[in-house]
Amino acid sequence: MGPFPNDLFDLATIALEVARTDPDRVAVVEPAGRDASGAWRYRRHTYRELSRDAESVAPGLREIGIAEGTRTICLAPPSYDMCVASLALTRVGAFTVWIDPSVGYLNMGERLRRVEPEAFVGIPLAHLGRMVFAWGPRFLRKAVVVGGSLPGAHSLASLKRLAPENPQPPNVRPEDPASIFYTTGSTGPAKPTLYLHKNLSAMYRLVHRVFGFDHERELPVDMAVFPAFFTIPLSAGGTMVVPPIDFRRQTPGKANPRALIEVINDTGVHSLFGSPILLDNMGRYAVERGIKTPSLHHVIGGGAPMYESMTKALLETMGDGGHVFADYGATEVLPATEMSGRDALAETFAKTAAGEGICVGKPFSGVEVKIIRIVEGPIASEEQIEVLPPGEIGEIVAKGAHVSPAYYRDEPNTTKHKIAAKDGGFFHRIGDAGYADRDGRIWYLGRVGQRVKLANGSLFSLQCEPIFDAHPDVRRSGLVGVPGKGGEVPVICVEVRTDRTVDLESLHKQLLERAAANPRSACIRHVLFPERLPVDPRHNSKIERSKLAAWAKERISTGEKAPLVPAPNVKAAS
Repeated sequence: MGPFPNDLFDLATIALEVARTDPDRVAVVEPAGRDASGAWRYRRHTYRELSRDAESVAPGLREIGIAEGTRTICLAPPSYDMCVASLALTRVGAFTVWIDPSVGYLNMGERLRRVEPEAFVGIPLAHLGRMVFAWGPRFLRKAVVVGGSLPGAHSLASLKRLAPENPQPPNVRPEDPASIFYTTGSTGPAKPTLYLHKNLSAMYRLVHRVFGFDHERELPVDMAVFPAFFTIPLSAGGTMVVPPIDFRRQTPGKANPRALIEVINDTGVHSLFGSPILLDNMGRYAVERGIKTPSLHHVIGGGAPMYESMTKALLETMGDGGHVFADYGATEVLPATEMSGRDALAETFAKTAAGEGICVGKPFSGVEVKIIRIVEGPIASEEQIEVLPPGEIGEIVAKGAHVSPAYYRDEPNTTKHKIAAKDGGFFHRIGDAGYADRDGRIWYLGRVGQRVKLANGSLFSLQCEPIFDAHPDVRRSGLVGVPGKGGEVPVICVEVRTDRTVDLESLHKQLLERAAANPRSACIRHVLFPERLPVDPRHNSKIERSKLAAWAKERISTGEKAPLVPAPNVKAAS
């Protein structure tokens, strides 16, 4: 059967069918340390085992009160145990809540209290966070621990009962809430993005196409580098490979590229979704050492732009059969458009370096994307929007069956970000600026709220930053605005490469000349050199411009020249 044919998000039934028809198919592969020779050891779990464990845990969940609609926080990295828990939660129809600790320990408590959680499933460390930082009720009967044990919490083993021969599906409807996924919080407090069963089912169907799942050619083997997507291969009856990353301590930028490549090659991973910083590190490591990843044919980057150098490195590592894609969207729209890396290399990266923005490709089938006139306040209905013609910059909005319909118990943000459509649906305001070209491709220019408001117009980050990033001494740059007379003053903050000797005084002069030579950046007369650009904790790729702007404002207000030694004031997120 296809995934979720009745628009009910029920992973347990998919696993059960595979267990009945192909019980020895591998469902989960977990790295289990290294042997004496340094090679990885692995634990492999079949669908027979996975389905049996999930179906035996589900009755125990019901006994402790976790059932249809129970708001259940899920806070654990990818693992076999978490796969068992996730399938059991879908069997009972629980309403799961997913949040990344990168939003901040205290912020998590404040965000989660707003949704009034009723149950908590997580690793022991997460339960300690629940009790210390109030990530949910401190005293909770519906507490389940995975990957260990903890006094006062139920283990998966303690919840196991005799699995029913014919498990009953959960008593839920397509219009019932299925999950909450929190946004990164990089542009304000993390927002609780609501997915109904029908939205979540549609999103998984779309992602199957995005990840290149093709059952006629091969069963999917996917590595869950992005924790929120770890159940996607299971939803297609494929194999989920747990990445060699300690998500409790390692951010994407700190993941070991050697270990990732070794596990990919050992287990024959076909598809991989990751943040650009992780993919960049992995690609560069492989190219520098002449390593290939012959099984890997689909790499998807998301969460921040994909650039030319990382795309080239990944394609070189994968070989002729490999494809790299940049997916564009948001937590509320997973995803909206896609751009082929090969097409970008052939057609659009040169335009990006010239200041035309980043091409994120065409919308997926069934997804409607429009460019509308930028409006600062809420827009109630489609009748109030002005759709702009190709080439004109505006705000990007998207509509589709997989798009989140609201923020849970957050009417102000729902009103701000949703536009009622004529057909009874709605458009989501992604909050990004961009334009459409005459071929129907979308070009992304940066966040609307982070544009630099000049006295005579606006300056968008991804019109300017690639111009500076094209210099061989520049690792990356960030455009910010500081208050000035009649408008903001644009400042470009440049992180230099550390793998080569750089003369900052000469670089400063060259970058100003580069700015003056392009009409899009000609108004930029301030170049600063922070030690590192601050980036978001989840993807380690998005620039945290509010922090960078505050740092730049302090330096510009003192009248200092560009420092000849990188300033230590701005640190990357750990």
